[in-house]
Amino acid sequence: MSPDRRPTETGFLHSIASSGQFVRLATYLGSNEQLAVRQEAAHILAQSADSIREGDTDELTAQLYTAAITESDDTVRATIIKALRALDAEAVETLVTKIESPDAATPTTPSPLVYGEWLESDHAELRLVAVAGLGRVGGDQIVSKLAAACADHDPRVQIRALTECGRLGDPRCVDAAVKCLDSDEVEVRIAAVSCLIQIGTDDALTAVMPLAKTAEPPVQHAIIEEIGTVGSLRVFGLLLWALTSDVAELQETAVRSIVDLLVNAPADDSHTVRMTVGTHLQRCSAQDVVPKLRPVVATDSQQRRRNGIWLLGELIEPTEHTDSLTALIEAIGDDDTKTANIAVSQLVSYDEPVIIDRLEAVIKTADFDSPALQRADHIREQITHKTATDHLEEAVEYTRVSDPADYTRKHAER
Repeated sequence: MSPDRRPTETGFLHSIASSGQFVRLATYLGSNEQLAVRQEAAHILAQSADSIREGDTDELTAQLYTAAITESDDTVRATIIKALRALDAEAVETLVTKIESPDAATPTTPSPLVYGEWLESDHAELRLVAVAGLGRVGGDQIVSKLAAACADHDPRVQIRALTECGRLGDPRCVDAAVKCLDSDEVEVRIAAVSCLIQIGTDDALTAVMPLAKTAEPPVQHAIIEEIGTVGSLRVFGLLLWALTSDVAELQETAVRSIVDLLVNAPADDSHTVRMTVGTHLQRCSAQDVVPKLRPVVATDSQQRRRNGIWLLGELIEPTEHTDSLTALIEAIGDDDTKTANIAVSQLVSYDEPVIIDRLEAVIKTADFDSPALQRADHIREQITHKTATDHLEEAVEYTRVSDPADYTRKHAER
C-alpha cells in the first residue's frame, strides 16, 4: 500500500473484510500506514470478532499481538486489544507475557514503565493490561497503584484490580476493596468479596461476613463459596447457617466450603477444626448433608477428595447411606495412597457387618494382590474382630449379599 494514501481512503479495508481476508487486514496494523487506515483496520477487526471466531484465528491473533506491542498510537492499540480480548479469553495475560519477554520489542522498557504509562491512559483496555501487569510485578510500591485502580470508572478494570489485590493478599488493599462493596455493578461487588476473603484479615472478614445473610443471591453465593478457604473456625458458624438455610444451592455450596475449611486449616489447628466440624455436622441431619458431600468426594482435587472422604466417614450410617458407603469403599482403591488410607481408617471404625457385605460387592472386580484387595482384607479382618469381641455370645454370620437389605432380611428370618 502506498505510504501517501490519504487518511480518508479507508473504504478498501471494508472490501478486504467482506471477503474474509482478516489476516491481510491485520497487516495494516503496527505499520507505517496512515493513522486513519490503522484505526479503521483495528475497528473492523474488533467489530468482526464474531465472524472471525468461526475460523482458524491462530495466524490472525499472532499478528494482533505483535501489532498491540508495536503500534505507536494508543487509540489504535486499545482497539487492537479489544479485538484480541474478543478472540482470546487469555488475551490480557498473553499480552503481559509478551510485553515482559526479552525477545519482544516493547513500547517502553523496562516493562513496569509500560504499565505505569498505560495505567494513566484514557483507554480502559490499556489500563486493564496495566493492572494485570502490575499485579504480576508485585512489590510494595505496586500495592498502592492497584488499590487506587479499584476505584477506576470502568468495572472491568475494577474487577481486575480487585483480583490482583486479592492475589497479593496485602492488608493495605482492604479499604479500597470495602468501598467496592457498594458498587452498582454486581460483578464488582463479587470481586470485592473475593478479594477481602483472600486477604483474610479480621477487618476484611468483618466487612464480608454480614453480607452473606443480607446481600443478593449472587453475592451471597460468592461469599459462602469462598469463605471456607480462610481455614478458620471463625467462619464455620456462617457455613452452618448456610447449610441449614432454605436455599438448596446455598446448602450445596456450604458443604463444599466446609470441606475447603478442612483443607485450609493451619497445621497447628487442623485437629481442632476437624473435631469441631465433625461433631457439629453429626448433629445436623445426615440425610441432608451426606448426599451433598458425595460430589465433593468425586472431585479431581486431591485435597478436597481426602478431606471429603474423611468427613463422609464421620457422617454416614452404613445401614442407611448405602450409596455413600459404596463411595467410601470405592475410595480404598484410589490412586492416591493417602486418600485410600483415610477411607480404610474410616471404614474400620465401624463394626457393622453390612460393610463387609457391601465391601465384597464393590471389590469383586479388583485385581488379585492389588492394593485395594489388600486393604479390603484388612478392613474385613478388623470389623470381624470387633464384632466378635463385642458380641462374644452371638454367632455372627457374614453372608455375601448384593444389597444391605438382603442381610437384614436373612437375619430376620432366623
